[in-house]
Amino acid sequence: MNSTGGEGRSGPGRWLAVVFRLLVTVFFLLLILTLSRCSPPSLILRTTPTPATTTGHLQIDVKPHGAAVSVDGLRGGTTPAELTLPAGEHEVRIDQEGYESLVEVVSLTPGGEQVLSGELVPLPSSPIPIVTLKPTEEPESVVPLSDLVVEYGQIELESAGACDYASTQLGVRVWIRNAGGADAGPFVVEANGVQQSVPNGLAAGQSISLWFSGYVQSGENRISVDATAQVPESNEENNQASLMLPIPTLPPTCTPPPAALVAGPPTLRPPTATPVAPPATLLPPTPQPASVTLREGEETIPTYPYASYLHEGRNDQFNLPYAVLDRAAYDTSNPVPVSRTYRTVIVENGVLKLTFLPEVGGRLYEVVYRPTGHRVTYRNPVLKPSPWGPAEQGWWLAAGGIEWCLPVEEHGYEWGGPWQLSTFRDDKGVTVVLHDSNADDRVRAEIAVRLEAGVGYFTIRPLLENPTDAPINIKYWTNAMLAPGGQNAPSARLRFVLPEAVTAVTVHNRGDESLPGYNERMSWPIFSNVDMSRLGNWNRWLGFFEDPAVGEFMAVYDEGYDEGMVRVFPAATAQGAKGFGFGWKDPIPSSNWTDDGSSYVEVHGGLAPTFDKSVTLPRGGQLQWSETWYPVAGLGGLRYANGTAALNLTVSGSQAEVAVAVVRPWSGDLVLLLNGQERWRQGASLVPGLPYRGAVDLPDSPQTGRLTLRLEAADGVITAEYSTELELK
Repeated sequence: MNSTGGEGRSGPGRWLAVVFRLLVTVFFLLLILTLSRCSPPSLILRTTPTPATTTGHLQIDVKPHGAAVSVDGLRGGTTPAELTLPAGEHEVRIDQEGYESLVEVVSLTPGGEQVLSGELVPLPSSPIPIVTLKPTEEPESVVPLSDLVVEYGQIELESAGACDYASTQLGVRVWIRNAGGADAGPFVVEANGVQQSVPNGLAAGQSISLWFSGYVQSGENRISVDATAQVPESNEENNQASLMLPIPTLPPTCTPPPAALVAGPPTLRPPTATPVAPPATLLPPTPQPASVTLREGEETIPTYPYASYLHEGRNDQFNLPYAVLDRAAYDTSNPVPVSRTYRTVIVENGVLKLTFLPEVGGRLYEVVYRPTGHRVTYRNPVLKPSPWGPAEQGWWLAAGGIEWCLPVEEHGYEWGGPWQLSTFRDDKGVTVVLHDSNADDRVRAEIAVRLEAGVGYFTIRPLLENPTDAPINIKYWTNAMLAPGGQNAPSARLRFVLPEAVTAVTVHNRGDESLPGYNERMSWPIFSNVDMSRLGNWNRWLGFFEDPAVGEFMAVYDEGYDEGMVRVFPAATAQGAKGFGFGWKDPIPSSNWTDDGSSYVEVHGGLAPTFDKSVTLPRGGQLQWSETWYPVAGLGGLRYANGTAALNLTVSGSQAEVAVAVVRPWSGDLVLLLNGQERWRQGASLVPGLPYRGAVDLPDSPQTGRLTLRLEAADGVITAEYSTELELK
């Protein structure tokens, strides 16, 4: 039926109008889409839309163009860049090979704009040779030579610290070591123009000490070994040293006064002995070693035959394979360890020796503190599958050292397989770079460990990469298995040291049901009138998080052995700080992971505050940060640490006990304040490996007060400071 009216008409004219309107709509949609694709790229560092009122804009025009831009540790493209960021402070880092990195903190206001411009400063051109591990080849025939070095010097009596001295004449004692591969014949040592001969020479690897009467006060003591050039050496450039040496207080005589401590300024002295275990004996360190040495080696480790009972599992979320242990078949085989040789890479300076085990998770296998001669990290005498690790994997090797745990909690998946290892040397030190994978379809990790000459610390720089086209939520933790003191097991007097600002921790797991449960808060360090920082007060196992990390350091210090290990980290990025111990009165049996009763504690450092939380790597994104780790000994305890020094401060009666250990040569004043008023100041020149420790009288002091120990550099800059409320009488 047709209508004669115009409204209901369905003829060709009406269909043409509809088609025309559809074409116009499609055209405008295509135009909008094209314009949106042509707009400049921007970086949104959040996964949810941010209202315009809470973001700001940052334009980065730093030359040369093409330099990598990172904001708060996340990659943000290359220069020039235009970024949209949440309002507030952000750390912007710009990196380009061959140039010094530029780091700036910008503060964006809601709706505001800022421009960061300038030019990167070129680095001096110096090629850096690269050494990559390869199968051992037959070495060239090289005739070994001796290498005489000045290890250390200090001012003391000829009788050293003995109490039966008659003369109070001070002089310079010099330690000489033959660091070469051959014995040295007779040679001459000179100190401040006075010479002494060593007629019998010095065997390879051995050290001797000589005492020279007199010293240079408030100046450099000049030491020269092989001063008459009698000995052919592999390195003729490390025979001299110029040392600024502190003047010690004379040791007490054999009939000392009844006072327990000698009043006056701090003195360099050995650690106080304790009835629990022998303290660290500090050997003379090398104050300024000529270089960092790098070599390959081998370690033979009894290894259980777990490899025959492994099959591959896979985590589809991370596209990552892992080794699963058939525990039932393995246990019924009655396994027995068999000696196996592993390749190692060894890097050392005069203070530290670092050994890497690339075949077993690329771990930093050993950290040896040369002033004591002790290994600070735990070393398992066997490689034995423990029942721990990710549940789906079903095992884990407590091999010891420091391991890299990703992309899940509980040690991750990659602690046992081989990692790629390369080394880079420059004029300051050596960097060991470890890679877990070069794959483009999964998250990857690169760990760079660096050791420089003349320092008592090493740095760990993790770099996490997401080369895929989708964001990935991951977990990363650096796990250090520690047993400072040379006994390969902690004593009851080991303490977990957290900043004083930490008053509570989050429990991860515990065997003592009187403690708070999983994810519950526990007061720190005192809980139910028990000092939980002391391992000997624990009944059973305990794991806890500093939630979140606030003080930028965490340490363990074994007061029984007078040794410890410090971790210094950027808490804004690396928010995770975890401690773990097997317990003391009723510990987890060590047979779960070893055969000789040895044990350890753990210090974990991660990106998220707890194991339950993750961080997001955007597609194509990277995240990196740097941490400082160092052993310390001879302080009697530890209260505070940063990247320059570790401090201890206690009170006995009306005297304050002060102790300082530095990680690089340092000169300045040690200052003690009481309730904000300076009470004592002492100049000092300190070197890594030799702590400064002594007592300061505080007469006519109030019963309570706030004590502050401060390190003040020669230019007035405060390089370390610790304050606490202490009872003074």
